Amino acid sequence: MKTYIKTFEQFIFENDNSVKAPDSKVFIDDVTINSGETVKAAEILGAITSSETEEEFKSYFFETYGQNAFTVEDMGKLLTYFNKYQEEKNQEETDKEEKEKGQEDGGLGDIGGGDAEVDLGKL
Repeated sequence: MKTYIKTFEQFIFENDNSVKAPDSKVFIDDVTINSGETVKAAEILGAITSSETEEEFKSYFFETYGQNAFTVEDMGKLLTYFNKYQEEKNQEETDKEEKEKGQEDGGLGDIGGGDAEVDLGKL
């Protein structure tokens, strides 16, 4: 049995279902843009995960499909996917930082937990 390696283009054009990143709960669907082309969900996900800012994300699609290919609604859908994914990532980072902070202070959070000897020395 022969196994063939697919190119990125072959992969995204075969994918007809909504997709999500393995570490995300956000599902992304294909988007049909004003020019009549369909932007596959896998391509949108790839652009989301490789873009650090909203401007990078938008410029990828404008460079790939052209400035006039998108209506405000089309770009709005794409930006909604981007923002939901980024919001989820930011929340995960915040939760991770809070967990690490809780471990550093012995799990006492904001209730204190300072050095007892220093506190007794003030008496």
